[in-house]
Amino acid sequence: MLALAGCKGDDDGGGGGGNNDAGPPPVDPNKDSPFQRFTLDAAGTDLQPLSLAVGPGDTVGVAYFFRVSDAQYEIRYVQTGSDGRVSTPETITTVKMVYGLSLAFDGDGRPAVAYLGGAEDPAAAFWFLNDQEVAYRNASGQWVKKVAVRESNEAKAGNPVSDSGNVVGINPALVFNGTQAIVAYRDVHQGQFDKQDYEASDLEVALGGPDTWTHAVVSAGGNDKRAYGGHIDMVMADGQPALVHDQVSGSAEGTGSNVLFQRRNANGTWTKGVEVQTVSNTQRGASLAWDPVLGFGIAVVERSANRLTFTSCEGTSASRCGAEADWTEPDPVYASGTGGWYPSLAIDPTTHDPSIAFYICSNASGVNEGGCNPNDDELRVTTRIAGNWREALVDAEGGWSPKMAYLSTGQRVIAYRAPGNGVLKLAVER
Repeated sequence: MLALAGCKGDDDGGGGGGNNDAGPPPVDPNKDSPFQRFTLDAAGTDLQPLSLAVGPGDTVGVAYFFRVSDAQYEIRYVQTGSDGRVSTPETITTVKMVYGLSLAFDGDGRPAVAYLGGAEDPAAAFWFLNDQEVAYRNASGQWVKKVAVRESNEAKAGNPVSDSGNVVGINPALVFNGTQAIVAYRDVHQGQFDKQDYEASDLEVALGGPDTWTHAVVSAGGNDKRAYGGHIDMVMADGQPALVHDQVSGSAEGTGSNVLFQRRNANGTWTKGVEVQTVSNTQRGASLAWDPVLGFGIAVVERSANRLTFTSCEGTSASRCGAEADWTEPDPVYASGTGGWYPSLAIDPTTHDPSIAFYICSNASGVNEGGCNPNDDELRVTTRIAGNWREALVDAEGGWSPKMAYLSTGQRVIAYRAPGNGVLKLAVER
């Protein structure tokens, strides 16, 4: 069982004593939760992206953005070691632009983080940083930054629109096959115009690292203008990467639509994108997981209706899941009030049951981001057992953009931000 040392949980018992006339102590709203909550970084900051990964020995790592000034953010990393102790947050780098990040552990158990970075371009009107960068933590604990992609034409699509520009590395997703990094990213070319940049965006991958990289196109939008790669989530499945992404028009990141699935073939090519679900507003994109028994699972919210669904594909052979008919009908998970937000899917490695962490904003319907009711909002997790979804409370104070994974013990761990002040927290199943 993971027990965090050197980090006070929010439901630790207090000492004796006190004023007998003060009345009974307040009821703990989390008293029935099967999770214990810990603070990883107590300093408040913006509600910006974070990423969680579990490494060897059940090391839990979290990478996240932290505002240090009006124009600068630190990318920080914190982890719980095999002894259960929480490390002091480490600064990986400082950036001026926040366009997603992704954390993964390599085959040697070392963390790496992908983000939009590179050398600052002083001549740029907006895209001061425009490269796909990956920072590696070496054996001495230092972070070493490597550029994986600089130009749009490093992954050649064969059409002049896709193969022009230099704004690469938007909303990356990082996984490892042993020590080989695989980072998927959105290429928005010049990053200026709706049609030729954002609607013509490509979904691409860089492979290798730290110093040598090859590049490939997963979906090219230069000709069909389908705005690929808006929000990306990627997993390793039987030695090959697979991913989901959505379509974002008119901007580098924003409201996404639809859920597209692709997986890499054994010969290194990628399957054509299959639209698994038609969704008008995916919020921050779908969440993908894979299990050798269940196969692939996808959780996504239809933000316009606050409807969270789960769909799956057996996916136990390389030829499966490349057609819409391979996927189950969306299973309704949550559809009341304003919620089902920011779903994070994980699959129990022992029971093979899917589990989804999500945020409930309000019991009332039609509430917008930023207007959530602090008396209503909650972070919850739901698990499908024998065909039924069973919910459990994680944090009665809510949890923005949760990221969930399983430990080898079967415990779930969830990293998230407190909605009111951006404090970084970790919930650990008891």
